[in-house]
Amino acid sequence: MDVFLARQPIFNRDKKVVAYEILYRESVRNVYDPNYDGDMATTSVISDTLINFGIEGLTKSKRAFINFTRNLLMEDMPFLINPDQLIVEILENVDIDEKVIEKCQKLKDAGYSIALDDFVDNEKYLPIIDYVDIIKVDFLVLKSEGRRLVADKYKPMGLLLLAEKVETYADYEEALALGYDFFQGFFFEKPVVCKTKGINVSTFRYLEIIKETVSDVPDFSKLTDIVKNDLSLTYKLLRLINSPAFYRHTEITSVNQALTLLGINEIRKWITLIMLRDVSSDQPDEVIKVSLNRAFFAERAAAYFDLDERTNEAFLVGLFSMIDAIMEKPLFEILDELPLKEDVKSALLGMRNPFHELLRLVRFYEKGNWEMIVKVAEMYGIDCKELNEIYVSTAITATDLLTDV
Repeated sequence: MDVFLARQPIFNRDKKVVAYEILYRESVRNVYDPNYDGDMATTSVISDTLINFGIEGLTKSKRAFINFTRNLLMEDMPFLINPDQLIVEILENVDIDEKVIEKCQKLKDAGYSIALDDFVDNEKYLPIIDYVDIIKVDFLVLKSEGRRLVADKYKPMGLLLLAEKVETYADYEEALALGYDFFQGFFFEKPVVCKTKGINVSTFRYLEIIKETVSDVPDFSKLTDIVKNDLSLTYKLLRLINSPAFYRHTEITSVNQALTLLGINEIRKWITLIMLRDVSSDQPDEVIKVSLNRAFFAERAAAYFDLDERTNEAFLVGLFSMIDAIMEKPLFEILDELPLKEDVKSALLGMRNPFHELLRLVRFYEKGNWEMIVKVAEMYGIDCKELNEIYVSTAITATDLLTDV
C-alpha cells in the first residue's frame, strides 16, 4: 500500500530552510479536501511520519510543523514525537478553554514549541498566549494593515512571526520590512508530495519477532503469542513448515511445535522471508524470486568466505539485497529499522567485506559474467563446478518455494 504526505519548507530571513510543515495527502494529487476529518488527517500524518517515512528523513533532521485538533491535543498526541522534532500547531478552530490551557502548559513544561495557525488578533488566544512561541499569519487573509497590527502588537512580546501563503516577491518584501521571522508559501516552494510504502500491522509483528530472535535470551512463549495473535501469520507459518522445503516426516499442527522445531535462527530466517513476501505483494514475482535465490545461494556459499558460523546472516543479506526496490525507499532508511549487525548492513550498502563478496558473486551469476566468477573463485580457492551446482540448485529451490509463502 502506498502512503502519501506533503512537505512544505519554512525559511528564515536568510532564506535558509529551518523547518517543514507536514501535510496530509490521500494520493499524488497535491490537494487537501477540507471536508476530510481533521482528527483522521493528523493521526495519519503522525503515524506515517513516524512509521512509514521516518521523521528525520522526512524533515532532513529539522523540526516538523504539524496541525493538531482539539481532540488530539486532549489525547496527548503531540507527545508521540520528541519536542526537539516538533512544532505543535494549534488550529484556528480550536476553542480555548481550561482543558486546552492545561494541555498547552503541559506541552511547554515538556519542552515543546507551540504555534498558532491562521492567526488573527482574536482575544480568545489571550489565555494561552504566554505558552505560544510562533504566530502564523495567513497573508491571503490578512492584508497590509492587519499584518502590521499583528507585528506591532506581538513582536514586542517576544513572539516569533511566520508569514504563510507568501505568494509574491512583494509579500516577502513586506513581511521582511515588518520584522517577520519565518516565511512559507508558493513564492518559495509549493508543498511537495512524498510517497512511500505503507507498513501494515503484520509487518510490525514480523519485526517484533525478528527483534526477539536477536535478543540475548529469546523468549519462545512471547514468540508464540505474537504469531498466534495474527491468524494470517499462523496460517503462513504452518503452511510453510509443512511444505516440501522442510522434508518433515510428520505434520506440524501447532505454532509452538513449529517454532520449537525451527529454532531461533530458522525462525528469524523464515519470518523475514514471509515479511518480505508480504511487503512485495504489488511487485512482480521475479523480484522476490531473485531475492530468494540470492538468499539461498549466500547461505550455501557462506562457508567459502569464512562465514561458516553466520550462514543465517548470509541468508538475510541475500534476501534484503533488493528491499529498497521492493519498498521503494532509500536503503539506508530501511536498514535503520532492521535489527541487523553493522557488517551486514555495511555489505548491503556496498562496503567491501565477506558478505558483500557473496552478493557480488551471485550478481555475476545473474549477469552471466563467467570471467568474474572464475576470478572470485580463484581468489578464494573455490571449485567453480561446486559453485555452479549451488547456483543451479538454489535457483530451483527459490522457484519452488515461492508458491509456499
